[in-house]
Amino acid sequence: MNLKKWLNKITKDNNHKIHTDKKNIINLAIVFLMGVLIIAAVSLFSDYGKNTSSSTSSSNINGDNGQSNGGNQNQSQSEASQNGSDNYEKSIQDNLKNTLEQIDGVGKVEVMVSFESGEENVPAVNINDSTNTTEEKDNSGGTRNTTQKNNGSTVVTTNDGSKSEPLILKTYNPKVMGVCVVAEGAEDKVTELRISKAVTDLFGISQDKVNVYPMKK
Repeated sequence: MNLKKWLNKITKDNNHKIHTDKKNIINLAIVFLMGVLIIAAVSLFSDYGKNTSSSTSSSNINGDNGQSNGGNQNQSQSEASQNGSDNYEKSIQDNLKNTLEQIDGVGKVEVMVSFESGEENVPAVNINDSTNTTEEKDNSGGTRNTTQKNNGSTVVTTNDGSKSEPLILKTYNPKVMGVCVVAEGAEDKVTELRISKAVTDLFGISQDKVNVYPMKK
């Protein structure tokens, strides 16, 4: 083989090798890019799934909190009413005890007051009454009048932000049903009578609903 043919052969081999290497590099680059795209897609869907799950959990938590807040609101109103009634009853007993201890001949006093019911609230009410009169004629020329009355009422409410409450016009405190008094000095009939009369006059109850006993020594 002469030198020219040998150089041509080497050149062809080199060109074929370079072309093959370029093709391999391109194939590797394509495979690499496809791998990157697949990883990016998997990561994107994974993040989307996590965000969706987190949003759902937040909605459930908020929903539970909403129900809990609603329940707590009703419970708070009930507890507030009960606390108001309890405070009133305690105030009545304390005031009665202090008053009786100021009576001449009376020493230390303990009282127990029984009440008919709890605190009662009277709301404002809108009364909607209407009367409809209908006149009907029969075939014989007679007439018949029909009157229909509709009575309706709605409770007036006030809005405080997102909370709606009835408008209270009047509040009735619990009514005293009976009183028991244990007092020093009550063994004296005059002192006992003074205590009994003071209680009946203060609460407007009959004497048979008042029990007065001497305190043990």
